[in-house]
Amino acid sequence: MNPAKLAAYLKHLSKKWLIALITAADIIGMVSVLAIGLRPDLHRSFILKLQNSWGIIRNAIRDFPSESPAFHPDSPAAGQNTDFSGAPASDLRRRDHAQKYFPFEKSKRELIKIYRKASPPETFYCRCPLLFQNGRIYPDIAACGYRIRKQEKRARRIEWEHIVPASWFGGQMTCWKTGGRNNCNNVPEFEIMAGDMHNLTPAVGEVNDDRKAYRYRQFPHPEQSVYGKCQFFISDDKPRAAEPPEYTRGFIARAFKYMERQHGIKLSKGDRQIMDIWDRRYPPDDWECRRNQLVRTVQGNDNPFITAKCP
Repeated sequence: MNPAKLAAYLKHLSKKWLIALITAADIIGMVSVLAIGLRPDLHRSFILKLQNSWGIIRNAIRDFPSESPAFHPDSPAAGQNTDFSGAPASDLRRRDHAQKYFPFEKSKRELIKIYRKASPPETFYCRCPLLFQNGRIYPDIAACGYRIRKQEKRARRIEWEHIVPASWFGGQMTCWKTGGRNNCNNVPEFEIMAGDMHNLTPAVGEVNDDRKAYRYRQFPHPEQSVYGKCQFFISDDKPRAAEPPEYTRGFIARAFKYMERQHGIKLSKGDRQIMDIWDRRYPPDDWECRRNQLVRTVQGNDNPFITAKCP
């Protein structure tokens, strides 16, 4: 056989083997991410490293045939709806990738440490003093004039309230549709939103349960709250809604705007209007500013809607 033809044939064969090996490595990487439950950003990083490696190999082989446009993990497929980041809305990716991966249970433990630094530490809606014992926190409902409406056991414990309800960002995910919230545990796309500390606050358990996933609104209500001195109201009319105390409204607005920006949560026109109003009318206090920075030191990212209004 002609030596030149043999060399050309081996060169051609080596290209095919390299393509097959790299394709196999990419498939193995994707399967491992899905099987082990690693963070989705690790998969994107893995693909980018493969691309860089392939570029080095390609440059080392002369006369390599032209290729299709490079794929980027955050590039939307043709015809897909995209959110603010340019990523497919169904992927629910973070805009600020500095945010670390904190599942809900771990976030609660970290938030207990953060609230120990508050002065004074208190619940979100009712301003009940927080009591710390054995790594847990409890509301002092007697000290804040809280009146138990119905559920004494839940009224005497702290539950971590999602300002933007979990059902809002989980309800459209396959894991939720096929098995509810419990089925979404260990699903990275859900957990990074459920554990986002900028959207979590300590609430009296009974109030958290009564609020459910109702929207926040302002409406005519009785002078006396069913929770005693805690000025939190649930409407009787449908669609039901919750009216929080004035001192919580700015934080709520900035949490909603953050979740829309960071995770692509879609706000209705009514939600958008009221959150914009509350954001302007109720600027952050010293604790909201400090809390924002404390969360940043742990989670890796801040809420820019708070940062922009703090000294």
